[in-house]
Amino acid sequence: MLLIALTIGLATAINIIVLITKLKSGNWEHFLLEVGALVILSLLFGQTVLGMLVAMVSSLSLSVWLAFGGGRVRY
Repeated sequence: MLLIALTIGLATAINIIVLITKLKSGNWEHFLLEVGALVILSLLFGQTVLGMLVAMVSSLSLSVWLAFGGGRVRY
């Protein structure tokens, strides 16, 4: 049970730090996309603690993908 609590706390902290960093840097598109994914996934998984953990990890994975250029449009 302690491992689950630590995992949830760590995922939440990292995700909040990433979102605050995006807000401060003015990266509104990525911020809104990640918050939208977080809200939709948490609603999709029934608003449970485990569902919120899945949503946090998914949002954090989306952050990593966007940070490495996954969100750029190339012509």
